[in-house]
Amino acid sequence: MRSSRLLKYFEEYIKKIDMTNTWAKAKYFHSLKSMDLAKIIATDMNIFNEEEIVIIQLIALFHDIGNFEQKNHNYLDNPNEDSTMKSIEILFDEGLIRKITEDTKYDNIIKLAIFCHNKDGLPKNIDEKTICICNIMKDVYRLEEIRMVINYPYIDNRIDTYPSALVYNDFKLFRPLNNKMSDNNADNILICLSNLFGLNYKISYSLVVEKEYVEKIINSLIFEDRKIEKFFKQIEEVLKNYLKKKIV
Repeated sequence: MRSSRLLKYFEEYIKKIDMTNTWAKAKYFHSLKSMDLAKIIATDMNIFNEEEIVIIQLIALFHDIGNFEQKNHNYLDNPNEDSTMKSIEILFDEGLIRKITEDTKYDNIIKLAIFCHNKDGLPKNIDEKTICICNIMKDVYRLEEIRMVINYPYIDNRIDTYPSALVYNDFKLFRPLNNKMSDNNADNILICLSNLFGLNYKISYSLVVEKEYVEKIINSLIFEDRKIEKFFKQIEEVLKNYLKKKIV
């Protein structure tokens, strides 16, 4: 199986989606970018054979297929619906996966990686390669969360207040934050940037530095107050130093 075969069936499925919708287009390019990122990370790890890398690309390309038909919201993920289950349903219950490949040996890995990509933790007692595949997808998800804020800014970038104490105190612990914690626009920015703290692999951090994601997000902000602007510039420097340590 080759990546061209994956793209063939992805494009075939997408034909029934209304691509005049801005967010459908965003999801389309998100899926393609996810596939590219997954290959970059998996290849850099140097532990997967060619067949396994194609399976990782398959997972990344189709992980969000259940999200295309969601409407009336401006986010990649509908906060009220777990689209991972819909993606698994389309692939396995509706039979899309069997059009792509008759080989069933990776089915459980595909289901697990799709289900876990946007959730904390992993099940116990899974083998090391499966853990790595799931963690690749977690990195892809977090990298794309950041890129989407830059390329399809669905977060209001007008900052007229400091982050809430709850969000800022958790951010200082260098851990990913939950969207539900947000109280204001400043919170949304810190929650987005906190995706950096959940990355698993050196190559993922290197991609953030290469693409200048932190700088692009901070530079996109419109501040009402010089002190608040200085506060976010300090956060930018902290994150840049954090990234340097991760890629040494």
